Amino acid sequence: MRTRGLDSNDDWEFGRGKQSYVSDKDAVAQNVKTRLRSWKGDCFFDTENGVDWTNFLDKGKKTQLDLDIKRVILQTAGVLRINSFSSTLDSAERNLTITVTIDTIYGSITIEEAV
Repeated sequence: MRTRGLDSNDDWEFGRGKQSYVSDKDAVAQNVKTRLRSWKGDCFFDTENGVDWTNFLDKGKKTQLDLDIKRVILQTAGVLRINSFSSTLDSAERNLTITVTIDTIYGSITIEEAV
């Protein structure tokens, strides 16, 4: 698997030839992170894609949010299974930190993402 890399601002990288791409574990990790930032219903040709942030960020719905996040991770190309998962919601800062260890077709990786 190979995909265009993202820079520090999460914009596509250009102008470095083959170095503008990431592959294998890095490509899967980048795809997981990108999909976690996607909102359900935001993509006109696949309205079921993405996390249902709108409905599950309410108080008392963290369990449902975690299940939806796991669904999105497991539906990412190259992901085989989730080995460990944790999320910490900081309502005051409006921040969710996700730490997940997954098995991919290229081996095991750990991802920590603040959304």
